[in-house]
Amino acid sequence: MAFIRSKLNLGSLARVAIRWSGPGMALVSYSSQEPYLVTAVQGKSKSKISGEQSVVQLGLLSGVHRRFPVAVPQGSQATQCFGEDSYFFSSSPTADVIGVADGVGGWREMGIDAGLFAKDLMHRCFTHAQRPNFDARHPRNLLIQCYGEMKRNRKPILGSSTACVVALNRSESALYTANLGDSGFMVIRNGSVLSRSEEQTHCFNMPFQMTVPPPESNRDSWFCDDPSLAVATRLLLKPNDLVLLATDGLFDNMPESMLLEMLAKVQGVHEEKTLQEAVNRVVARAAALSTNPIYMSPFAIKALENNVDYPRGGKPDDITVVLASVAMRKRQTTAGNSTEC
Repeated sequence: MAFIRSKLNLGSLARVAIRWSGPGMALVSYSSQEPYLVTAVQGKSKSKISGEQSVVQLGLLSGVHRRFPVAVPQGSQATQCFGEDSYFFSSSPTADVIGVADGVGGWREMGIDAGLFAKDLMHRCFTHAQRPNFDARHPRNLLIQCYGEMKRNRKPILGSSTACVVALNRSESALYTANLGDSGFMVIRNGSVLSRSEEQTHCFNMPFQMTVPPPESNRDSWFCDDPSLAVATRLLLKPNDLVLLATDGLFDNMPESMLLEMLAKVQGVHEEKTLQEAVNRVVARAAALSTNPIYMSPFAIKALENNVDYPRGGKPDDITVVLASVAMRKRQTTAGNSTEC
């Protein structure tokens, strides 16, 4: 994500609606079985896109072998994995919860690490999602609670971030979602998009964002969007559905049709290695497109539609993608693996 800006001279606000491309269908329910997410993660920071990262493989997230820039101890707070992007994954007896956040890079001009805000937000979400009283039906409340904690902190981390959190509530096989800004989610069934979040923006390239501004500044000069504005949805899932979360570094560089084509072969796949290979390919392709000067990217198309002078080409940005496949297992009574970054 690129910029933070003053509210002066803004155009009309663009509100958001969820696009549905098919009816929600429930998972077949068996008393001895429950749904869970087989999950793989990959990403790349904008500063590393022009070169290769040194990476290690970790067996986390339900045993998935995933690639990270640094080794992250399981369940610990860690530095953001992919530039100013951050994410978390939590698995408990009642729910699987995934979140992504994109720190607004414009804070660098003030000497502030834009990724720390996103990382702190995701760490707090991870912590609350692990608690026994966490209600997976209300991920928007999770964002509200964590953002409130950040604002009340005596030494708050300054910055702003978008956020998208989804939670699979096992008892009803339902995916609950909350999205603020231009990160987002997509649910794919039988090769087609069943549901996808839409961007929430004030105007072009100016997404809704949770913000903690400097205390001496005028709050009215910043976008301080309350997470209560996050769009919340509920969707019944079926086995073999794919759930994808990503920051705008993916969606600004890869059109939906290309993404569906790349994921077609993993629809219904529950093998961790295969899912990891798929998400690796998606991130690598998006990173390559982001630096292609003649590619008519989704970002360039949106710029043209908004009468913004942006040449052909991709949009270099941090990219984080979480890919999950809905599978069934014997009902669990203990928590699974958890990690956050």
